[in-house]
Amino acid sequence: MPEPPPFLWTGNHPATDLCNTEPVIDGDRVELLADFDAVMSWANLAGVASRADAFDVSDREAARTLSFVRRFRASLRAVLDPTVAEPGAVHELNEVLREAPGVLHAEAPPGRTGVSLRATAPGEQLRLDIAAATVDIFRHDPNRIGRCAGPTCVLLFLDVSKSGRRRWCDMAVCGNRAKVAAHHARARVS
Repeated sequence: MPEPPPFLWTGNHPATDLCNTEPVIDGDRVELLADFDAVMSWANLAGVASRADAFDVSDREAARTLSFVRRFRASLRAVLDPTVAEPGAVHELNEVLREAPGVLHAEAPPGRTGVSLRATAPGEQLRLDIAAATVDIFRHDPNRIGRCAGPTCVLLFLDVSKSGRRRWCDMAVCGNRAKVAAHHARARVS
């Protein structure tokens, strides 16, 4: 079996980057979160895992986490993707979020006090970390969340450009394809 491609970091936010862990490559959806280890790898690379790797996770907890992250990703995409208008998508997202309960916890590191969000059970921390880091996207203007204009691309992004007119997941990939196609179209007309 071929090695899956590396994670895509073009979304400018953990929420869109999580949604982008199921891209379309050569016309087929590719699952980049194939197992619990891939979820852990993504969470660590995305900087969203806090204490999740500080304990052993049972096979059952690993399976629960993988299932949660995939369902969470699907419900998050249904809310964020501007090309999909799914009634009840926010309700479904909230139903999945209920599976990641947490409590605020005050900590007193030397010189200051901080607050963290802790899961109600140790094996649930990774799910809570991912959910907490990604739902922050709702603090942004929803008009700044876009889907790549590439006809076969499903990648989402948070547009952080000054003009707010970003169209492509990545100018070097989909943007370049569009430029080349436009060039060929103009050359055929000439």
